[in-house]
Parts: sequence; C-alpha cells; structure tokens
Amino acid sequence: MNIVNNIRKWLFNAERRSLMRWSVGFYLFSTLVLLAVGLLYFVSYSFPGEPVAILYTIFAYTSHFSSIMAIFLLGAVFPLIGLVPSKKTVTALWICIASFVTALVLIDAQLYMAHRFHVTLLTMRIFGWTTWGFGLFYFAMFVVFNSFLAKIVWRRYVAEGKKLHVAITFSALVSMLLFTHGAHIWADAAGYVPITRFTTTLPMFYPSTDKKHMVKWGLADMSNRNRAPTPPGHGSDFRYPANPLEFSSQTYRPLNILLIGIDAMRADMLPSVYAPRCVAFADSPSYFFTNHWSGGNSTKMGLFSLFYGISPTYQQYIESTKRTPVFMDRLLEAGYETGIFTSYKLYRPANLDVTAFGGVKNLRLETKIPGPSRSHRNDSAITGEWKEWLDARDEKRPFFGFLFYDALCDITLPESYEALVPRNEKGSEQEKKLDRYRVSMLRIDSLVGTVLDDLDKRGLADSTIVILTSDHGEEFDDNGLGFTSHGSAFSDYQLRIPLVVRWPGKSGGVFSKRTSHNDITATLMSDALGCKNPLSDFSSGFNLFDRQKQWEWLIVGSYFNTAIVEPSQVTIQFPGGYYEVRGRDYRLLKKPTLSGNMAEALGEMGRFFGR
Repeated sequence: MNIVNNIRKWLFNAERRSLMRWSVGFYLFSTLVLLAVGLLYFVSYSFPGEPVAILYTIFAYTSHFSSIMAIFLLGAVFPLIGLVPSKKTVTALWICIASFVTALVLIDAQLYMAHRFHVTLLTMRIFGWTTWGFGLFYFAMFVVFNSFLAKIVWRRYVAEGKKLHVAITFSALVSMLLFTHGAHIWADAAGYVPITRFTTTLPMFYPSTDKKHMVKWGLADMSNRNRAPTPPGHGSDFRYPANPLEFSSQTYRPLNILLIGIDAMRADMLPSVYAPRCVAFADSPSYFFTNHWSGGNSTKMGLFSLFYGISPTYQQYIESTKRTPVFMDRLLEAGYETGIFTSYKLYRPANLDVTAFGGVKNLRLETKIPGPSRSHRNDSAITGEWKEWLDARDEKRPFFGFLFYDALCDITLPESYEALVPRNEKGSEQEKKLDRYRVSMLRIDSLVGTVLDDLDKRGLADSTIVILTSDHGEEFDDNGLGFTSHGSAFSDYQLRIPLVVRWPGKSGGVFSKRTSHNDITATLMSDALGCKNPLSDFSSGFNLFDRQKQWEWLIVGSYFNTAIVEPSQVTIQFPGGYYEVRGRDYRLLKKPTLSGNMAEALGEMGRFFGR
C-alpha cells in the first residue's frame, strides 16, 4: 500500500499536476484552432439538408480532429510529463506537435480543394519544395501563435486555477465518436447517402462499417440500398462525365453484351491446360489481349475499374454518393434488359448494388440455394439461372448479361473434382493451394463452356459481344517474398489477368500492348453504344482496338492503399503517408527515382472534380 501511495505522490506532485492541467487546457484551445483551420474542407463540400445528416457531419468533423489531438495528448505529452516534468520541455513539445498538426491540416485542406486527394509523402515529394516551403512557413506561424496561446492557458488554468470541465469535454467527445461510428455503420448498410458522402472529405477518416451483422440482425434492408442514386451535381463539384454525353443515332439493332468474370483468374491461366474451353474461345475469331491489367488487386477495385474505367481513388466517393457508371446508365437508357448473376453477394465486399448496378431495378443481390452455400455450388446455380433468364427475356430488346464466378477465389471443389488434385506431399502449403486453384479453374472453365455453347444453340453468338476477364489475379508466393492470395501486393500475379473479346463482325486477333480494365467500357461506349465524346470525358482508358495507344502508367487500388504501376516499377502509397517503390520483380528498389509520370497520374486522381 505504501508503494502505491508513493507512486501516486510521485506521479501527482504539484509540478506534474500543473503541467497536466496546462496540457489539457492547451489541448482544448489548440483543438479549437485546428477545427477553425479545418473549416476549409467545407469549401469543397455541400452540407446535407437532413437533420440527422447535419448532426452527423458536425459530430464527425469535431470528433475526428479532436481525437487526433487527443491521441498526441495521451500518447506523447502525458508520458513526457510522467518522465520529465519540465515546463520548458513539455510546453515546447506540445506547442510543436499542435503547430505541426495544424500546419499539416492547412496544407492538406488546400491540396484537397485543388486536387481532391490528401497529403502523403509521395505527393509532398512530387510537388517539391514549394509544398515543403509553405509547410515550414505555416509551422513557424502556428508556433508563434500557439506560444502566445500557451501563455494564456497557463495563466488561466494554472496560475488562476480556472475550472477545466474535463469530464464534460471528454464525455462529449466520446459521445460524438460513438454517434459518428454508429450512424455510419447504419448509413453504410442502408445506403443513406447524406451521411456516407462525407467520408472522403477528411484526411485519415475511416468511420466504421459492419454490413454483415446489420443484415444478420435484421437492422438493414439490402433490397433498398441501390435505390435513388445521387443525381449529378448533388453535394459536390464532381463532374463525371466531364461533359454531357452525345450518342450517334443507330438504325441497326444494338448488339447484346455478355460480360463473364472469373474471380481471381490470373494471367497464366490463359492459355493453360486448366482452361481448355477458354483457350478455344480465345482461339476462335476473338481478340486475345495478352498483357491486360486490372485496376485493382481486390474485387472491389477490380470491378470498379471495369465498370467505371476511371481511377480507383474515386471509388470511395462514388460508393458513398451512389453515383452510377455512365456505361450502365447508357445501357438502361437504350432499353437493354439486364441479367446480373453473381456467385457471391453484390453488397459485400464490392458493394456493386450501390455502384455499378445502382440504377438497376429489382436487382438480384445474392445467390440463394438449398443446402450449404459453397462457391462451386453457387457457380453452378448462376449458370442455370442465366439460362432460365434467357428463356424468359424479351427477345425484342437487347440484353446486357453479367456472370461472375467465385469458386476459383475460394478454391472450393465438388467431390468429382477432388480426385483431380495432384498429390503433392512434399510441396509447400502455397504449392498445394496452387494445385487446387488450377483444378478449380478446370471446373469453372467447364461452366463457361456451357454458357458459350448455350449462346451458340440459341443463335445469339452472332449478335452478342462476349467479354471474358477477371477482377484481379491470385498469388501463391510466386516471387518468394511472402505475398499470397490477393489484396496483399501490387505484383504482376495479382494485377495481370486474361481478357478475351468476341465481337460480331470483327475478325479477331492477338494484342500484346498494355491494356487495362479502364479500356473495356471505354471501347463499349464508343464502338457498341455510339458515344461521340472523347473517351477522356468519361474514362481514363483507351480504345482496346487502337494499336497505337497503351498506358504508360496505371493507377490501381486495394482496400486500403493505392499504387501507380509503370512498365519498369510500381510506386505504392500507404494510408499513413508512407510510400515505397518496387521493381518489376516486386523487390524494393534501394535507390528509387520517381518518373515524370507521377504528376500526371496524381492529376488523373482529381480530374473529374471541377475547379
């Protein structure tokens, strides 16, 4: 007991108590300064009109920046007071921290207003010494200001002993935090745009989501999530497309479009002995693109780039505002029937119900079959449902079909295929997974063959554009660097995927140029749907059939970070601001250099926001 009392006396002696009172008081006032500076973010943001969304925006903004300052108070200042109860040392540290954070927020707000992305080490390096110079100037300015503020706080709360109301302040902060994350969990599951559209505005702001349990507990109705997408121009200056789209009058019957996606099908699966039907499809009068890249190493970003054809850095904003892609908008305007059948849920994790297919009525959200739900069983189910849908469709209207097979990603096999898996007793765990992956590809290949055969039998092959591709690749520690599965690296194995296009009336051929998912809907919009605008008005891609144009850099995304891929290297940007540069073999470069493509790529990340 004496030891505890001694520690308490040591920790809460007069000098430490004074420093703690001052540090808390300075926290309150410096946070107010930070909140005042952060109001610049609202220059680029339109306040919602709904009361609950207004309350959320205010609470989210206040609690976010207050929490940032509280982290430094609890994680740096208080420990320093315990170790070195020196007024000069503690006040100098707290003033420097507060000034640095405020200066950084000021730079970030200005960068966000101009380009719609936040400060990282990569952007600081690309924009050069001008940005650093402004940062140093702002830092010095806030050091001077905060030094005067520190003296006022010391006199008021230490010398004069004014009451701090700490319990009320921190109780209010905790309450705002709980409301912010709770409201966002509900809004994200329910698709309530007035709340979710605020997410991308603030730096390092990651409100909670939990659709899985919201659905499980019956607190969210997924069937309503894709309704009432945000109209263009609502709540921001987002300009997608950049100009109103114009279409040529088409007197002929539009071609049907069938998009077949195989989750996690990496490039070396085509051609291979594990995909004979896909190989035959590529060898028929089709176009085989041998150097094709996804816009992401995850399903969410890969499919986003496929349907939108723009930088994946827009994905979070588009999801939070439920902005639909111009490609799907045009299909629906042109009277296309839509048959969308995915093995896995549309609303998780890719959230296609509020993005790509946000404008589709009576959207089929998931595959429901009797018995245990396994990917290979779901894949068989959607193949059958697709045929039934073709039986019932209106033959007077063109159709758009989307089939998305998932068993290759999960590597699940029916019993009849288990016997085909090689017995690799000496192989590593990843080598054994690769064996199962290849056999799983064989199973999905047979289903794809069934779909293609059915089109031929129905006489639809000559009137249907068929596109076969994937959302991302899959890695089995192929580089020996420890990266596995997908979403873990921006390596060739996770980004390069097959692309085969059969286009009625075109002879086919092999393209070895660098193509990407950004090119697919750009090509369909111009060549199949008659869009007369320049592709840059609505896409970051090129026409697939233009042999002269290929990407020199490609922005790709994951669930938490982004990268800029170039033919010789890949520059990866992490959420905390850190970045790294890796070579073509995906090994870290010891002396990396940033190419001139970086500034152009960063510009593309904000191009669709108005100036």
